[in-house]
Amino acid sequence: MPRLAMCLLALLAATGCEKAIGDDCTTDTECGQGRICDRASRGGYCTVSPCARDTCPADSVCVEFETDESFCMATCGSSDDCRTGYTCDEETGAAAFCRQAP
Repeated sequence: MPRLAMCLLALLAATGCEKAIGDDCTTDTECGQGRICDRASRGGYCTVSPCARDTCPADSVCVEFETDESFCMATCGSSDDCRTGYTCDEETGAAAFCRQAP
């Protein structure tokens, strides 16, 4: 029984909990399978890129930027929903999303 418990703990530690879109990061691995860490964003930003409309995980939206790059961005109702250093952009997309504050 102790060996089984140790194996289960090792499995849980190896899989971990993946971060949500918009969470801070330093490596792609932290963000989970199929996600990347956009290290160009302050503190890193877990995302999916490229994305298409209606393909992003729950609580995120695909945003196409002026650079013709698309990223899944965390949705928000106000800047209080975004992490420190980020603001809720309610003007440029179909849905409000958390973007790096100026």
